[in-house]
Amino acid sequence: MAFLLPVTIFSQTTYTFTNAGATLGTGPTQSQVNSTYSSGNNLHNGVTINTTGYQEWTVPANGVYTIEVWGAEGGDATSFSGTGGKGARMKGDFTLTQGTVLKILVGQSGTSWTHDGAGGGGSFVVTGTNTAIIIAGGGGGASAGMDGGEGLTGTSGGTSPGGSGSGGTNGNGGSAPSNAGSGGGLLTNGGGGSNNNHKGYAFVNGGPGGSAAYNSGFDGGFGGGGTSHGQGWGGGGGGGYSGGGAYTYQDGGGGGGSYNSSSTNTSSEAGVREGH
Repeated sequence: MAFLLPVTIFSQTTYTFTNAGATLGTGPTQSQVNSTYSSGNNLHNGVTINTTGYQEWTVPANGVYTIEVWGAEGGDATSFSGTGGKGARMKGDFTLTQGTVLKILVGQSGTSWTHDGAGGGGSFVVTGTNTAIIIAGGGGGASAGMDGGEGLTGTSGGTSPGGSGSGGTNGNGGSAPSNAGSGGGLLTNGGGGSNNNHKGYAFVNGGPGGSAAYNSGFDGGFGGGGTSHGQGWGGGGGGGYSGGGAYTYQDGGGGGGSYNSSSTNTSSEAGVREGH
């Protein structure tokens, strides 16, 4: 006699969060989210913007969720050979409880300009005020003749490729001892260089990218990307769990660091994501 075991079929749903049409240093508005996640999208009417750019989504059922995030790419130095660093990818399984509100920040690309590029933003999934679930670091911006650093899979931000601007550690922003702004981390802003507006801001401080002194719209990517003067003074650092460092003329920005609180079904890659 054969025994037929009961078969349970579990449906799996994929939810895809995007930058919802937002660019530069600030994230999407409620209007942009509503337009992007329109009728027929499984996020329709399910995402709320209470803090600009933070997409709040409520876990619909108890269960194990696979979350995969990508940091954004840094900007290029378009008149030179410098290329912005690509963002990191992080993945893991997480046991989530129905009703938990996730704050999701989708990193946006750093701006490209003739002499240097701004840092890309990190992508964050966080609960409460600052409890990180998973974060992927953004790539650093390029400078004249120097590529930006790639978004990293370790928790520390990258040093600027020329070696002078140090990446942050333990969720903090990177340093910027001269002109370019470093990337922001989860907890603290990046260094502002010679102009405090160049720094990328921390997740807990809203996550905006830095703004340039001379070129309007030359912003670091939303998610803590730093920028520079916009006059050839170095690429901005990438945002992430810990921000990438930045320094000065002809030095790219360091990539942002990443974080993963899961130990199950984990995988990661440094420097793989193009664009937002």
